[in-house]
Amino acid sequence: MSVEAEMSVLGCMVLDEECARSGVDALGEEMFSHPTTRRIFRTILDQYWKGLPVDGVTISQILDGEDKKTVVKLADYVPTIRHFDEYVRIVRDDWQNREMQKWLAEFLMTIPGASAQRNIDALQDFLEKQKETAHTKSAASFAETAQELSKWLREGKDTFTIPSAYRALDGALGGFMRKTYAAIGARPGGGKTDFAVNLLLRMMKRGHKILYFSLEMPRLELMQRVASNITKIDGSRIRDKRLDEQELQTVESLISALDKDNRVSFLDDARMTVKDIRHFIKIIRPDVVFIDHIGLIQRPDTQNAYRELGKISNELKRIAKEYDLAMINLVQLNRALESRKDKEPQLSDLRESGDIEQDADYVMFIQPDEDMSKINLSGNGWVDASLYLRKNRHGKPGIFRFHWQPQYHTYTEVEKNFE
Repeated sequence: MSVEAEMSVLGCMVLDEECARSGVDALGEEMFSHPTTRRIFRTILDQYWKGLPVDGVTISQILDGEDKKTVVKLADYVPTIRHFDEYVRIVRDDWQNREMQKWLAEFLMTIPGASAQRNIDALQDFLEKQKETAHTKSAASFAETAQELSKWLREGKDTFTIPSAYRALDGALGGFMRKTYAAIGARPGGGKTDFAVNLLLRMMKRGHKILYFSLEMPRLELMQRVASNITKIDGSRIRDKRLDEQELQTVESLISALDKDNRVSFLDDARMTVKDIRHFIKIIRPDVVFIDHIGLIQRPDTQNAYRELGKISNELKRIAKEYDLAMINLVQLNRALESRKDKEPQLSDLRESGDIEQDADYVMFIQPDEDMSKINLSGNGWVDASLYLRKNRHGKPGIFRFHWQPQYHTYTEVEKNFE
């Protein structure tokens, strides 16, 4: 059946220019099982990329012998070009089945000499690659893309974006768009986790489903910050369990009422890998993913941390697109910032990997205006903090002012308009 489908695909490609374009986009030479069909496709491919005709007459003049005779017969395998997509699907399916059979035969030979975990990892890698291969890549026409734009304009804004619920920031970003990748950087103790908690709570209240990977802080500590934020009880008192009965009841009541629909999930395994992150995203299907922080994701090659973090960043960007979510990564800034006279963070301050800057749609830095090691806030006290939006792929950059109350783990915006 595969050879007949291959002949039908080739027949459509030499008969119709649109089929030729789609076939070149969706198929590879290795997907053809017979040497003759493989050579014919290779010839069509060469002609197409040179901008030359790919009709039956032209292709038959280039080839000779049995290949030439086969080209002449191609039209007999095409009752209608309307079934072209089905022919392509059959060719891809048959090729993928052959590849799976070959890989599994080799894999079965290696099972006795490897650990169970190594075999499981190999199977997971293989299945992920097969899943990616199963998606036919195809260029979209101008008309198709115009229809997508029309649909996008008519649907509700929250369908495509997740607002931060900070008015000025949303004025600059338009909200965190789905399929995007954001980086929020700060020095240790600079408030990036507190800012992430504020974003989480605001997004959750708008009904969005959130998955928070806490690789540095146990989820119980993270929940202490949430409790302090919503009750306005000093976080140190919650941490040290210095609450009276009424305060305990307030915490329990507000926490239980906050997420009745189970919209937020926490994972606090410090040994998390990108595979683990993909696995849980696939199960939970969130709208927003927080990773706190990206530098703690396990890296296979510890000898080349720079390159490995770059790979991790690339993969997280792909995951955001694949699962239609907003990916928000917290990032440690390097120490060079502390020694500079100008303390305003720049894109170059991202630690270890320039790939984060390249991959990110948004890069922002949160920084208190004062040295927090010399400040002990209580009551309604606050410190000025600035959010520097240094990269904004969907708008212009800017600087946003906040009042940070670390005792309550809250950020309140000072200016609500962005110009």
